[in-house]
Amino acid sequence: MDYFRSFGIEVGQGKYHEEAIYGIVLLYNLINGEISSFLKPYELTPAKFNVLMTIKHQGGSSGISQVEISKHLIVTPSNMTRLLDKLEKEKLVHRISNKNDRRANIIKISERGGRLLDSVWPGYQKVLRRLGSLLTKAEQKTFDALLMKWISEVKSA
Repeated sequence: MDYFRSFGIEVGQGKYHEEAIYGIVLLYNLINGEISSFLKPYELTPAKFNVLMTIKHQGGSSGISQVEISKHLIVTPSNMTRLLDKLEKEKLVHRISNKNDRRANIIKISERGGRLLDSVWPGYQKVLRRLGSLLTKAEQKTFDALLMKWISEVKSA
């Protein structure tokens, strides 16, 4: 409650809709900060990490188009271009011209990028488990069910 007040959010006023939405935003910011701190020594941001994970796991050995990465991560094509430029400069990904469409590139993770993800993954999982374990398993299941319900309702509204 005090945490909400520190951001100027009044609690206990019957504005549960605001408390719920602001609570999710605050929780996201806190979790994002924890993940950012973990990734910093690897010279990764959460955005770079997510792009690399998408390329590795959605693209596999054949790669994935820039448009598909954008769709998976809900990122604008221009932001994706800038992020891929950085990842390519850091030699973490390769751009390959698409033979069927010269306007599109196929993105593949480089050997260096794959090794980086393999080294980051165990610690990343440890951070997620630590943060998740702040709730009991039953609370995690309830929270997940409520979030999925809310997401479904918002998407169909």
